[in-house]
Amino acid sequence: MNRWTKWVILFALFILSIVNFSDKSITGLAGIHIMKDLNLTFSQFGMVGSSFFWLFPLAGILGASLSDRYGTEKLLVVMAIIWTLAQSMVILVSGLPLLLFSRVLLGIGEGPFQATATSHISKWFKPESRGLAIAILNFGNVVGIAVSAPTVVYLMSNFGWKQTFLISGIISFVWLIVWLWLGRLKPDVLFEEEERKQENKLETNGKEKWKALRSPIFIFTSLAACIGFSYIVFGLTFNPAYLIKVKGFTEQQSGKIIAISGLIGAMLALVMAIISDRIYKKTLNLWKSRIFFSASSLTLAGIIYALYPLVTEKGSIILILSIVYMLVATAGNLNPAVIISLYPKRRGLMTGTYYGIMTSSGIFAPLIFGKLIQSSGANPAVGFSTSIYGISVAMVISAIFMFLFGKPKQLVSIEKDKKTVNL
Repeated sequence: MNRWTKWVILFALFILSIVNFSDKSITGLAGIHIMKDLNLTFSQFGMVGSSFFWLFPLAGILGASLSDRYGTEKLLVVMAIIWTLAQSMVILVSGLPLLLFSRVLLGIGEGPFQATATSHISKWFKPESRGLAIAILNFGNVVGIAVSAPTVVYLMSNFGWKQTFLISGIISFVWLIVWLWLGRLKPDVLFEEEERKQENKLETNGKEKWKALRSPIFIFTSLAACIGFSYIVFGLTFNPAYLIKVKGFTEQQSGKIIAISGLIGAMLALVMAIISDRIYKKTLNLWKSRIFFSASSLTLAGIIYALYPLVTEKGSIILILSIVYMLVATAGNLNPAVIISLYPKRRGLMTGTYYGIMTSSGIFAPLIFGKLIQSSGANPAVGFSTSIYGISVAMVISAIFMFLFGKPKQLVSIEKDKKTVNL
């Protein structure tokens, strides 16, 4: 098979990643319009942000596990169908209940995406190049923010926020049509045989599975990811309103700030992933190349993010958000490679459980943020700042746990390459 095929597959999933994150970010970008049209308070809007994640973690675990049995390419088809329906139905929304339902449905459809896409990519890319491949996939998240921020503002200004959701649903449908052809492509003979063997080994040793899920590496990597994701949740739900109501920027300016900082941060995160891959290729040491990078990144992210409420100039805000996103994204790019290495036979289950734990912060974080902002009354800046400081402290603490308990004591064998990897 053409050696470029794997890059075509990666590009297709990169595009879907853009759509995936655009779908998430539309609600936050349209937040002020939604609250005004539906007469919602900050607490109620926090519920809207939270509703997306009510079944998201469970769907992620179940869906990614099913991908081991039925195939990642088939699950991606199902997800694209759900995205199309969930986003399109917003055109009918006239109150909070149907809006909540559409967000819950979208959460169900998007829950398995990251784990399923990561699992699909791992079929095409060797372990020493997966860090970059996953980073490129995750880069789609930031491009999704960069593309959606100015685009959503433009569409809302000219067509309305409901129509913007409908257009998003149409884009998912177009991707689905293309994937019905691309999804049929398979890796070369070696990878294909490996996949058949893994699919035939779903009845694996239960002790081996639970040993991997109970390992300190899995527990503290997932915990740190959960805390890091709360930063993403704040950005998706409340950061646009924060930039407008507290920092004093216009809707267009806030969209540009989010887009520029996201792109800069993601590009720097790609560089970090390349460096990590080179260290891994040279040392075969996951602690040095992945875990240490991730924990260090989250530590710095927490410290720098604490400066966010203190700055008011556009350039300073872009600088801080760019650096923090780079660091959080670096952890997000490297962690899945660690998780997959713990139990390669059930990578769908491992990544699905990991992403399920990671995204669980999306359930409670928006509710906490919304409550803090709402309780601050006439001075919402206090509630926003409290939320940001809480995220900062939590990231540093979770990174410390990774440093203390995340260093493994065992060796993991990677059967495909016949190598023993020193974690």
